[in-house]
Amino acid sequence: METNRKKTGEKGEKMSANVKEDGIKINSLMEELNKATSLIESITRKKAEGVVSMSREEGILKLLVEVLERKSIPDSQDILSIYELKLNSNMDIIDYSKIGMRRRSDMFTQEE
Repeated sequence: METNRKKTGEKGEKMSANVKEDGIKINSLMEELNKATSLIESITRKKAEGVVSMSREEGILKLLVEVLERKSIPDSQDILSIYELKLNSNMDIIDYSKIGMRRRSDMFTQEE
């Protein structure tokens, strides 16, 4: 992983430190995750809660994104959907589908 972490020096100036592990760059990963959540929000016209899973296989980025379907009070009764999103190396959508729904208080388990 590589990331630019801002550290404060003795006199308060900011310093950058790059950390690299497994050849994955954190900044580009975060850009991919942000792009994926934006795509799902555009498609569904609903708020993405976050990416819950990510894998890369043969140039295809596969993400599971949780989306808020219905807001409730109390929020433990919110309805969340899980969408599977597949993107190519250009971050173009290859495929997406809703694979499940749950209440926020319920646990999500994926069957393989």
